[in-house]
Amino acid sequence: MKKLLSLLILFSAGLNAQVGGKYAYQFLNIVPSARVAGQGGVAIASTEQDVNFALWNPSLLNKEMSGQVSISMVDYMSDILLGDVTYARHYDSIGTFSIGLRYLDYGDFDRANTLGIRSGEFGGADVALTIGYGYQLDTNWSFGANVKVINSSLEAYSSTGMALDLAATYQIPRKRLSFALVAKNIGFQFNAYDAQREKLPFELQLGISNKFEHLPLRWSLTFEQLETWDLRYDDPNNVKVNSLTGEIEKDDPSIMNNILRHMVIGAEFAPTKSFNIQFGYNFRKRQELNLESRRTAAGFSFGLGLKVSKFRINYARNMYHVAGGANNFSLVTNLGDFKK
Repeated sequence: MKKLLSLLILFSAGLNAQVGGKYAYQFLNIVPSARVAGQGGVAIASTEQDVNFALWNPSLLNKEMSGQVSISMVDYMSDILLGDVTYARHYDSIGTFSIGLRYLDYGDFDRANTLGIRSGEFGGADVALTIGYGYQLDTNWSFGANVKVINSSLEAYSSTGMALDLAATYQIPRKRLSFALVAKNIGFQFNAYDAQREKLPFELQLGISNKFEHLPLRWSLTFEQLETWDLRYDDPNNVKVNSLTGEIEKDDPSIMNNILRHMVIGAEFAPTKSFNIQFGYNFRKRQELNLESRRTAAGFSFGLGLKVSKFRINYARNMYHVAGGANNFSLVTNLGDFKK
């Protein structure tokens, strides 16, 4: 039961308000990178020279990232593990490429029949191979794409598919301002888990980011799920009693509440080149995962990074529920630094 609860919370954090069981390969939206996760998980407009941001917006790939290697690991509840490794390389007059492998291991489950009689265990895992490309047109415009080859298996069921990310970024360097548009997970299943193919978790995101001129702080605001206007859901517990008639009425969230569900706020404070702190807030996650009976930290995230010699180490903590959260760890280095 604890592992099942952990799976439900994990999907709630990564589904971006999509109905569970409606889309395949929902692990594609779960963020392994600590530096990105600490800023709410969707800092697509951040122009910091870190290959982890380019994983979610390939148009950010540029020659400054050439040679970077990133390894990330997420310690989730009940032995659920998520990790990825990414490498970027720039070629003059062609552009910047990246290649990465993401792996999600759900751990072991008890196999039982309808009577509850156990007969061993089974496992489940998802894998995605990602090849990215970014091209900088001029000082303002850059474009990029990710191609993902996906394999998923659970017990005797398995599925393969392919997904495409398309991205564009517009920067105003003198104002340290950037805008980004990303269309994620455009694709299909080659073969389904069962007879019927499922849709992929397509999402359209728009982001803006700015770094202050005289303050080492970069903020970001990302609008997610733009392809779906209404992110509210039918909550049977969200009711109130009419004081005049005594009738029970539904207390649906307001339009402003729905607008805020599309917004994710992130910030990074970097007083030195060797140290930074991240903060993020996701209003939708807080609305969906918070409890009425007590205050929780659902929807909040924080992180910190430290550069030691040729390595940058990042840690982030994402608050999902009182049942637990996720610890993200990342290690980033540049292979070119070892040749100097």
